[in-house]
Amino acid sequence: MRIPVRYVFLVLAAPYAFGATSPILERQFTQTVQPYIAKNCAGCHSGKTPAGSLDMTVYTSVDAVVRDYSRWATVHNRLVAGEMPPKPFPPAPVEATRKVQDWILAVRAEEFRKHAGDPGAVLARRLSNAEYNYTIRDLTGVDLRPTREFPVDPANLAGFDNSGESLTMSSALLKKYLQAARGIGDHMVLTPEGIDFAPYPMLSETDRDKHPIQRIIKFYESQPTDFADYFEAAWRYKYRAKLGKPTATLASVAAESKVSAKYLPMVWQLIEVPTEKAKTEVGPIAKLQTMWRSLPAPAPNQAEAIRAKCVEMRDFVVKIRSHTAMQFSAPLVRGLPAGSQPLLNWKLRDFSLHRRDSDPAALRNDSDPIPVAPTIPRFAGLHAEAATRWAAVTEKARQGDPDLVVPAAQRPRYQASFARFAHVFPDAFFVRERGRFFPDDTQDKGRLLSAGYHSVMGFYRDDAPLMDLILDDKDRRKLNSLWVEFEYIADFTSRTFIQYFFNQSGEVLGKGAESASDRPVGHEVKDSSVIFGLRDAYLAKAAADPKNDPIAPQAIREHFEGINATLRSLEKLRVDAEGRHKEALLNFAARAYRRPLSKSEHDDILAYYSKMRAKDALSHEEAMRDSIVSVLMSPHYLYRFDLVEARSSNTAVRPLSGYAIASRLSYFLWSSMPDTELLRHAAAGDLQRPEVLLAQTRRMLKDEKLRDFATEFTGNWLDFRRFENYNSVDRVRFPSFTNELREAMFQEPIRFMQDLIMNNRSILDAVYGKHTFVNPVLAKHYGMPEIKGDNSKWVRVDDAGSYQRGGLLPMAVFLTASSPGLRTSPVKRGYWIVHRLLGETIPPPPPVVPELPQDESKSDLPLREALAQHRANAVCAACHARFDAFGLVLEGYGPTGETRVQDMAGRPVDNSASFPDGSQGGGIGGVQNFIRDHRQKDFADGLARKLLAYSLNRSLQLSDEALVDRIGVRLAANGNRFNSLVEVIVTSPQFLNRRSSPASPNAVQAKLEIQ
Repeated sequence: MRIPVRYVFLVLAAPYAFGATSPILERQFTQTVQPYIAKNCAGCHSGKTPAGSLDMTVYTSVDAVVRDYSRWATVHNRLVAGEMPPKPFPPAPVEATRKVQDWILAVRAEEFRKHAGDPGAVLARRLSNAEYNYTIRDLTGVDLRPTREFPVDPANLAGFDNSGESLTMSSALLKKYLQAARGIGDHMVLTPEGIDFAPYPMLSETDRDKHPIQRIIKFYESQPTDFADYFEAAWRYKYRAKLGKPTATLASVAAESKVSAKYLPMVWQLIEVPTEKAKTEVGPIAKLQTMWRSLPAPAPNQAEAIRAKCVEMRDFVVKIRSHTAMQFSAPLVRGLPAGSQPLLNWKLRDFSLHRRDSDPAALRNDSDPIPVAPTIPRFAGLHAEAATRWAAVTEKARQGDPDLVVPAAQRPRYQASFARFAHVFPDAFFVRERGRFFPDDTQDKGRLLSAGYHSVMGFYRDDAPLMDLILDDKDRRKLNSLWVEFEYIADFTSRTFIQYFFNQSGEVLGKGAESASDRPVGHEVKDSSVIFGLRDAYLAKAAADPKNDPIAPQAIREHFEGINATLRSLEKLRVDAEGRHKEALLNFAARAYRRPLSKSEHDDILAYYSKMRAKDALSHEEAMRDSIVSVLMSPHYLYRFDLVEARSSNTAVRPLSGYAIASRLSYFLWSSMPDTELLRHAAAGDLQRPEVLLAQTRRMLKDEKLRDFATEFTGNWLDFRRFENYNSVDRVRFPSFTNELREAMFQEPIRFMQDLIMNNRSILDAVYGKHTFVNPVLAKHYGMPEIKGDNSKWVRVDDAGSYQRGGLLPMAVFLTASSPGLRTSPVKRGYWIVHRLLGETIPPPPPVVPELPQDESKSDLPLREALAQHRANAVCAACHARFDAFGLVLEGYGPTGETRVQDMAGRPVDNSASFPDGSQGGGIGGVQNFIRDHRQKDFADGLARKLLAYSLNRSLQLSDEALVDRIGVRLAANGNRFNSLVEVIVTSPQFLNRRSSPASPNAVQAKLEIQ
C-alpha cells in the first residue's frame, strides 16, 4: 500500500537563550573557582578516566557551568557535606571552600533572575511506545498494544521515556509504525452508524461473525436476569424501614440492587400479597409465596442466609419453568426433511413466541397413573435419535416432579396458576446458543446465537422476554441496534442463503437433504427472482399432498419473504451508510490529531479516500481501511506538537493554545489523548483559566485512567517499568516465583500509587505507609491470610506492618529487581533507595570492582562481611558509605522479597546498620526512621523534580529551580498531599507556555514521506 501524502513539519532545536553572564560571576569563576578546582579537584576529576566520570577541568566559563548545573549542584552538596576532597586527601581551606559554595549558589540565583519561568526547549517528538499504545486504546476503544515488537524507548537524563531528547525517529522505526498502523486498520469494522474496532483483525468471515456475536452475548449476560436478585431486592423493599431506608421505593431499591426497575414490581406483585389472598392460591404461586413468607426479618450477620433462601426460590422457579416450557415441532411436509430451513424456522418462531406460556400437557392429574415410557410425539420434528434421548431425559424429570401433580377436580384452577406463574417467570429471557438437535442442549455446545441448522450456518434471535420484562427503552434500542450491526457486519442472511442454495435447496426438487439447485442464469443467487422462485417451489411441494401440515405454506412464505426483505433493506443500508462512514473517518482523524481538522486536512482525507475508490479500484471498506492507516501515519498523530495561540504576541515565550494545553495535560496525567470533556473546554477557549484548568486536573486525577500515570511515571521513576519481563530469578531454587507472582509484584506499587493519587493522600505515605495492596498470590508470598478469588482480586491490607510490609520500601518488586538471583544485594537495594527515592546522584563504579559471591548459599562469609571487605578498598569506600546501610537493614528480605530470619546458607540474618550520620537502625523501621529524621525533605524534593521533568517532557534546567522551590512550599503548606505537586506544575509558566520558533538555521526541517 502506498500513502501518497507528504507531511512536512518542523523539529525545533533552538539553543537556550542564556543572555549576558554577570561580569562579577565571570571574575569570581576565573579568580576563585578555577584555582580551587586545579588545587583540590583536578587531581582525581580530570584525564581519560576521571573519578565519578566527572572531569572538572572542562568547565572553562560560567556558561559551561550553567549548561551542566545539575552536576555542579551535586558538587555543592558534596562540599557542604564535607565529603570532598575525600580521605585520605587533606581537606581544602574552609574559607576557600565556602567561597566556591557561595559562588555555585550565586550562579543559581542569577539564572533565577534572568530565566525563571522559561518553558525550556521542548522538542516536537513522537509518541512514546506507552503513549502510542494508550492513545490507540482510547482512540479505537480496544487495547491492541501495537508496539509490542517495537524497540524499547530510550530514557532521557531524568530517567523518563517521554522526552523529545530521546524520542527520535529512524527509517527502521518508521516502517514499524507503518506495520502497526496497517495492523490497527485490519481491526476496523464498519457499522451502520460509523466506524468501530474489534479486538482482533476483521478480515475473515469467522471474525466478522464472532465480533458482533460477542457484543450481543456480552449485552445479554450483563443484564439482571437472576431471579434470586429480584427476590433479594424485594426483601430489601419489604423491610426498608428496618434497614434504615423508610422512604425507599421499588425503583430506588432496584437501582441500588442493580436490577430492572421495570421487572421488580412484577415480581413483587406476585409474591407479596395479603395473607388472606395467599390462602386462596394454588400451584407454584402458592409454594413460592410460602417460601417468600419464610424469609426472616433483618438481623445481624444474616446476609448469607437471606441470599441462600433467595437462591432456593430461584431454583424452584427455574425447575418449574424447565418442566413446563412449551414444546414445538416443525411443520411436516412429505418429501422434505424435518430440518428443512423454511420449516425449522417456524419451530424456532413458535418457541420464541411462547417463552412466557406454560404447557398444560406438562401437568399430571393425581388420578392418572405414572407413564412408563416418555411421550415421544411431543418432540416430533427432532432428529429421531435426539428426540428419543431428549424425551427420555426431559419427560422423566417432568413426570417425577411432584410439583406438577395437580388435583384432577381442580385442574383448570391449577393450570391458571401455572399460566400466571409463567407469565412473570419466562422459561428463558434469551437463547444464548442452539445445537443441531435443539431443544436438546446436551450436545453442540458453543454455537452462539445459532439457528441450529444441521451443517449450514444461520442465526436466529430469541430474546422477547428480555425485551418485554427487563429492558428500558434505551436498552431495547441498543439491543435492536446490535442485531442490525450483526446483520450488517456478518452479512449472515446473505451468506446463509447462498450456503443453503448450494447445499440444501435441492431437497425441494427431490434430490435429497444435502443437494443444490441449479445455478441461476442471468441472475445473482441473492436476487429476488431467485428467492421467490424457490419459495414457489416449496409452496408447490406443500400443496402437493393434502396430508401435509396446513401451516406449512405460511411458514414457507414467511421464511423466503423475510430473507428477501432483509437483503433488500441491507442493500439500501449499505448505500446510506457510506456518507456516515466518511464523516466518522473525519471525526476519527480529528480525535487522532487531538484538535479540529483544518479545511485542507478535511479535504485531503476525503480526496485520498476518493482516489482509493476511483483510481485504485478499492472497495468502500478497503478504502476506509487505508484511510485509517493514512491518518495513523500522519505526524499530526504520531508526534506531539505544542501549538501556540495564533493571536498571541510575537515574543520569545508564547502561551499554548487550548488544544495544546489539553494534550499536554492529558499526556501528563493519563499518558494518552484528551477525552471529550477536555477537548470541549479547549474548543470553548476557557482551559487557560486557572479555575477551569484546576477543575479539569482534579477531575482527571480521580479518573480510572490515572492508572496509566501510576504505571508510567511510577514505573520509570522507581525503575520497575519492565519488571513484567524480569527473568533473573532462579525458578528452580525459587519455585514460588511464577509468572503470576511476578505480575502481582509489578502491580503492587502501581495500585498503591494509584490509590495514593486518586485519594489525594500524603506523598509521605509512599515511605511511611502502613498499608499495601495484595491479590491472592502476593498475599501468600507475604504470609498474609488467604484471599479467596482469582488473581484479579486485589484488596487493601491496612495492618501490613504486621507482615513487615507497608509503603513502597518493602515491596517485593523492588527487593527482587535489586537481587542478582541467588543472593540479595545490599549495594543495589541501598543504591535504589538513595538514588530513586531520595534523589541523590552517585557516580558510576570504577571499571574494576571486586566481585561479591554469586551464590549466598555457597559463600564462606555472610554477605555483610564480604561487603565489609569490599568497602575496605579506598576507591569504593566513599560511595558505599552513602548507601550500603540502607540495603543492609533490608537483609530480612530474601532474593524474591520474602521475609526471612536466615540467609540461604542457614546463617542468622543481621539487619542492623550504621547510617551515614552514625545513627544505628535495623529493618524497614530503621530506614524509615532515618529518612523521617534526616532525609524527608530530600524525598519530597526529589519527587517534585521527577514529576516536573515528566510533565514537561524534558530534563530540568536551572531556570526551573524557582518552580521546584515553589512546589516544595505549596506541598508543605498542604499536608504533603499529592495534588499540591500537580496543581503547581499545571498552572506554572513552564507548563502553559513554549518558546517561540525562531526563523534561523537552527530550525531543522524534516520531511516524512510514507511509501
